Amino acid sequence: MALFGRTTIDDPALMKLVGGRRVLASGRSPVGQVLGLADALAYTDGAACHEVAWHDVDRGGWDHASRMLRWTTVDGRSDDLELIETGRLPDLFNERVTASIACVRTVTLADRGTAVITARRNLADPTSALIWRVAPGKGIQSEELLRDPLVALELERLRAEYDVR
Repeated sequence: MALFGRTTIDDPALMKLVGGRRVLASGRSPVGQVLGLADALAYTDGAACHEVAWHDVDRGGWDHASRMLRWTTVDGRSDDLELIETGRLPDLFNERVTASIACVRTVTLADRGTAVITARRNLADPTSALIWRVAPGKGIQSEELLRDPLVALELERLRAEYDVR
């Protein structure tokens, strides 16, 4: 159990990627270890090692029936991992993604539709500035957000409230 003891990392490349960071949870896919760190998910696909920062996960979660951990990143890439040993990874995945969220606001646009403003924390660096993103709601194009004055006003208001440095 990684939460109560040391996890042995059996892949040298994964060990190099993780470095001295603390492993909070571990599991296994059919091709290798999957590690939940304080700031990221680290795993091997058998050929290479990968890392996904928690603040880069837009949405995702654990599907018990298929034994798949799935996620979509903020840049729209989707990925998944089959877990043959889950450990505490499904719970840690949810907890860490949630911990990275500082603010979520839905804004009703001037003409029609909505936008979602989010502020995320980089859990690897607690002193770093919040990462702000504006995403279009259903049926809205990104270009429409740039022209909408309500989005800019709400983003400015939220930054004044949350960016306390």
